[in-house]
Amino acid sequence: MENSEKTHQTELDALRRTMGTMPDQNIENSKTEMHIGVSGITVEMFDYPRNPYRVIFEGAVATWGTETYETKWPLVSPENRFKVVKAALSGQTLPQAVEPVQFFFIARGASRSSFDQHARQRLATFFSQGVRDNSRLAAGFRLPTELYPENGGDPELFKEIADYVMTYKRLYKKILQQGHGSFQSARCLMPMGMTHHYKWSVNLGALKSYMAQRLQACEQSDTVQVAIAAWDQINARFPLIASYLKPGCDHAKRCTYHQISTLGECFGCLFAGCGRWPDPKPYATFNKSCSSYEQMAAESGIKFPRPSDWVDYERFEDLCASDVALLRADK
Repeated sequence: MENSEKTHQTELDALRRTMGTMPDQNIENSKTEMHIGVSGITVEMFDYPRNPYRVIFEGAVATWGTETYETKWPLVSPENRFKVVKAALSGQTLPQAVEPVQFFFIARGASRSSFDQHARQRLATFFSQGVRDNSRLAAGFRLPTELYPENGGDPELFKEIADYVMTYKRLYKKILQQGHGSFQSARCLMPMGMTHHYKWSVNLGALKSYMAQRLQACEQSDTVQVAIAAWDQINARFPLIASYLKPGCDHAKRCTYHQISTLGECFGCLFAGCGRWPDPKPYATFNKSCSSYEQMAAESGIKFPRPSDWVDYERFEDLCASDVALLRADK
């Protein structure tokens, strides 16, 4: 091999080691973390508009104007800006008004099965941690709360599950060490409970639809927790926007999981209603709720609002200081 080719190969190998795509990397024995329920799941909102309210306002009023077609934000009082934004958030303007508002999140520690549920979301862009060209030997494992002995689970079954996890890890490592396979070959062993990390970008219109579905406790608990954690990130910066990101049942003010005289019962409804709203038809294969807001709050430390906790910002004076500052901002 010529020196230039050797140099190129050395540089390429160095780059691959930095990215973690060399098959001899990340195959040392490491402790596999077992995560209970939704504990340890985090969501980080790492990019968002400087002032989403100005974006929403300008979009909502774009239909009107003279030939000069001014930027209207500076021409309107903060109180009237609030009225226009509130109209857009509540669906009283063209829906395009909220679509330019884009958020970017990182979700860490949910299960692979939870990611698969989330990735069905429409009008969002996902960037998922790879398993085809990336070692996932160090992945943790997330187990539903009820399977832990401390929560009524069978200790013998729990031990069998832990042994199963370590068996798949041992075989995964063996495939890589023997050189007969690759990350792509080894991933066939990965269970749906392995921890998975991903990023996603979504506009506010699509986010409202996602939240309406995935904030409901009729979903798998870590799927719900990712939505709750994303809601919590938005609420910390933009409480007015967060007040419109509710579970679908809270919008409807009734249980939307079980519905009388609908064919929806034929396509799921394995669980009982969560009790957030009265269940009109308590039909279920498993006579318990799919998820519990109380249990998720205890495990995550994030308390999600009850139906009676939502704030309806009727007046400008009711807003939080962070929202008032943005609505008063010149830019």
